[in-house]
Amino acid sequence: MNKPLMAPSLMCMDPMNVARDISIMDEHFDLYHVDVMDSRFCPNMALTPQFANTLHKHSSLPMDVHLMVEDPVMFTEMFELGPDDCLSYQAETVERNAFRLYERTRQLGVKFGIVLSPMTPLSAIETICERIDILTIMTIDTGFAGQKVIPETLAKIEAARKLRENRGCHFKIQVDGGVKQATFKTFQQAGADILIVGNSGLFSLDPSLPLAIEKYKLAFKAETGIDLDGPDEPESLRFCA
Repeated sequence: MNKPLMAPSLMCMDPMNVARDISIMDEHFDLYHVDVMDSRFCPNMALTPQFANTLHKHSSLPMDVHLMVEDPVMFTEMFELGPDDCLSYQAETVERNAFRLYERTRQLGVKFGIVLSPMTPLSAIETICERIDILTIMTIDTGFAGQKVIPETLAKIEAARKLRENRGCHFKIQVDGGVKQATFKTFQQAGADILIVGNSGLFSLDPSLPLAIEKYKLAFKAETGIDLDGPDEPESLRFCA
């Protein structure tokens, strides 16, 4: 199995030690996952465009910004990101203006992503799949960390991999929800290129972030046989094509 990209979910980090913990995680991960919520699309609030813009200025890692918002057009204009960063939109919020949002996202100089909630079928992105840089498969309902994986979502990951092969698309398949020791191998074998680790996969493993990172790496190797500190594989570790 190829080494996947690993992304910590920053909504799960300690809000009292953001600067310290970002400096630590910069050395161990491939990109950051930034959840922006407006409390309307899902019943929760998380990070903000200002947080993402500030992170962009102070971290060398790219980020995938997950917009769980009712008005993605308005939120898009709030970001000041770079060409390695990605704005990922919920498919359910862009049905009427997906291509316009794609063009605007490209004008802003960032990558374009689509997120599928568990109940949203893969067919929702077939018309636009050639333009997607990151396709995120939600394996839990949006809004809250700590939920159990919905087993029916595994088939969607496998189907997304087949769609990419059949259509010659370049998108990376990202899995969001329930990524931890018990599911590392399952998600990777299904076809995930990027795994998002949150509370259960990283932050709750130890009060000390360096120790939590060490434990998560050991758990990943135990389940998959892959050393995350081993040599990079250029094709599998490229953020986006």
